Amino acid sequence: MFVMLDDADAITRADSSGMLRQIADLPQQLKASIATKVDMGEARVDNVCICGLGGSAMSGDILSDQLDRSSLFPSAVVRDVQLPRWVDDKTLTLLISYSGNTKETMAMYEQARKRNSLLVAITSGGSLLQTCQECGERTVEVPSGLQPRAALGYLLGASAKVLESAGVTPVATELSGMVASLDRLVGELVPSVPTERNVAKQVARDLEGKIPAVYSSRSVRAAAKRWQTQINENSKMLCLQGELPEADHNQIVGWLDGAPDAVTPVFLRASTDSGMMADIMSTTIGMFADFGRQPLIVELEGASPLENVMRGVVIGDFVSYYLAMVQGVDPMPVPSITELKKRLG
Repeated sequence: MFVMLDDADAITRADSSGMLRQIADLPQQLKASIATKVDMGEARVDNVCICGLGGSAMSGDILSDQLDRSSLFPSAVVRDVQLPRWVDDKTLTLLISYSGNTKETMAMYEQARKRNSLLVAITSGGSLLQTCQECGERTVEVPSGLQPRAALGYLLGASAKVLESAGVTPVATELSGMVASLDRLVGELVPSVPTERNVAKQVARDLEGKIPAVYSSRSVRAAAKRWQTQINENSKMLCLQGELPEADHNQIVGWLDGAPDAVTPVFLRASTDSGMMADIMSTTIGMFADFGRQPLIVELEGASPLENVMRGVVIGDFVSYYLAMVQGVDPMPVPSITELKKRLG
């Protein structure tokens, strides 16, 4: 069923699971979770390990990159079943599993506990919450009933509050200051705003029937990663992702010397990119255009790279939603992931 993007009533009927409401609620999720009280006591931290998979790990990407920019604490996001060997009793280990039943995250929890790591679980329930409560570990409980990818605001705000309470970085305060701006951005992207004034609808229209490949500078790569995963899951489409300048040392050859026309490059250009990075971005976009690749450029406004990222996340979420509507698919269920988990037991 083809849904016209400017027919708000048709979109409402097609979105039978209510994904639009969950996407639009991200700023308010963020506001609510940042207000949560978290007591980290006199925790001594040397480094940070953020553990999770899928949508539950996305907040880790955002926060780890922010730590690289604003903190002296080394950090890593681990999407695996095995912790790095450097995780020890001076490591703040955030275990993020929205469902609380992610097998891989539970495996990492057991390892972190054996190493006497400073553990904090962020979850809506499940085995992770139960086990941590039984063992006296710190937990931050977020509201249940959502898809993990649709709970980013809750997971990100709670994780940021833990980091700030542990004295690692004031990222929760910074995110709190963006809520009003993100709310206004949501208002510019909802279905009632027509395509000619709605950047998310415009991008979705241009990507219909294409395979998107989303690029950004390293400083906002978390936004590009979010675009990839949201288009994968919400739109049920293949989507690729890369970052500059690395892609200019390998992927550009495939693009300019033989990529199929079905693949469309999308560049997320951050307002805070400057100097050499801004030159690299502009030059790369220019080469793509000169070689007839017709790149789509999405401008990410904001006073800081973190704000660029958050605005990119919101725009990308709406793009993935409108791509689902254009194709007549329900953005909520992810049957392939459900089947895989079933096969894994």
